[in-house]
Amino acid sequence: MPRYWRERRPHCVRYAGPVTTAVIGSCGVDGTVSDVALGRSFVDRTPGASLPASRGDRVRSHMTTQIKDPVHGYIELADPLVDRVIDTSAFQRLRHVKQLSATHLVYPAANHTRFEHSLGVYHLGRRVFENLREEPYFTRETSPETVDEIQSTLECACLLHDVGHPPFSHVCERFFDPAELRDRLAEEGFVASLREAGLGDAPVREASPHELVSCLLILDRFADALRSLSVDPEEVCAYVLGYSLVYERGGPWQHGLGAQLLHSPVDVDRLDYISRDNWMTGANVLNFDTDRMVDAYTAHPDEGLALSEKALSTLGNYLEGRIALYMWVTQHHKSVYANALLRDLTERAAALTGDPPVTIDGVIEDEIDDNTVAERLRRLARDRPETTFATLYDRYRARRFPTTCWKHRIAYADRVDVDREAFGEWLVSGDDRLERALADELGVPAHDVWIERSYVPEYEPSELADIPIAYGGTTRSAGDWGLYGERTFDSPIPFVYVPDGDRKRATRWLVDRFRAEYGG
Repeated sequence: MPRYWRERRPHCVRYAGPVTTAVIGSCGVDGTVSDVALGRSFVDRTPGASLPASRGDRVRSHMTTQIKDPVHGYIELADPLVDRVIDTSAFQRLRHVKQLSATHLVYPAANHTRFEHSLGVYHLGRRVFENLREEPYFTRETSPETVDEIQSTLECACLLHDVGHPPFSHVCERFFDPAELRDRLAEEGFVASLREAGLGDAPVREASPHELVSCLLILDRFADALRSLSVDPEEVCAYVLGYSLVYERGGPWQHGLGAQLLHSPVDVDRLDYISRDNWMTGANVLNFDTDRMVDAYTAHPDEGLALSEKALSTLGNYLEGRIALYMWVTQHHKSVYANALLRDLTERAAALTGDPPVTIDGVIEDEIDDNTVAERLRRLARDRPETTFATLYDRYRARRFPTTCWKHRIAYADRVDVDREAFGEWLVSGDDRLERALADELGVPAHDVWIERSYVPEYEPSELADIPIAYGGTTRSAGDWGLYGERTFDSPIPFVYVPDGDRKRATRWLVDRFRAEYGG
């Protein structure tokens, strides 16, 4: 469950304050720039930083670095951040961790990585916060030094929030043991800090495994660098998990807002990956004004983060675009199969060798990435050419994908003439016995039949209704304002993959078996 402001402090319905009218330079999209341009050899070292001079002793120097990004244009970073955080081997590893795992086998240009995504989140987080700090209500009764501290913490957390992602992102996240991660964070003293702040163990119990690895990396590899920037490593970890230790201990409300900017229904993490995934895949299912969204952020001591009425013109596109991106990129039938096949290969590799290809220490100490795991899979297939593993590896490398019994919801409705919701749950509810039974019916090897649903963590579109909108003296959710409409979104449909020529037979057998078992 998202870590929202209202879970920690009671509502007091008041106006969230006017949004800034300051004009922020619009960053154009330059589709001709390759991801090579996201390297130091292409940056512009700019004397006389254009960022607030009052922050020079924290994460700013008199030099800044500009990195050209195809989504946001120029991203400006203070040299201390570049030298002590970005230009480190632990952070540079993210250049070799694909954002969308194996989806590039479906959308060939989807080779973007966690590296440029992290820069994008930093860029958006910094822009939003600097807009907010221009508002008189935001800094009232709070010293400039405190606001500087919050912004520095936010910028570092934005950069480091995904630093613990395993190779191939979510596909390999299952190799992380959450219990071990919680124990190791307890050994680092971080869990004790959460408890001392009154949060208990909830932040580490609710977090994704890669978020916990990010926290371990921050405490293990970046702590000294962060302290040299006058940033508390534990507060950065708390932001990554959606909390602020300072805020929970009774500190200024703006600390909690910093955490919200990285973890809420309108966080800048989502804002970047939605824009980036849409652009880099070329799917073009999303068309909304990022600059207007950035300018529409507002906040209030009793309400936390919200969007002002300036966002109304683009919010509908944001709502629809998020769903469309999920359904037509993440849940594309070939994308689902490509990532399921990659997941299966990594699991088979672990079973064959007794040594998982991804471990916590592999990420933290050995800095393994997509290339490390891909090479291990290649060697294993080469050394065991007669195995099922080698057959599946060749299928992955050559992109020889089977057919699916239905490609989308329309075909699903046309070909499955029983209760489709119950049928879908039945397909994915058990182990692989149904797959084996269908393979026997078709007379093919078990590994030629797959029943799969999307590889990404479960996604609930209805959460979009929680987006807070500030207007007319109150802050209410998009759903309460009626902006969400009567939208209902079905769960992603499962796909059944079989050899070419077996689609109709497989579909009929599955429907008949479902009827025999459930009378549907």
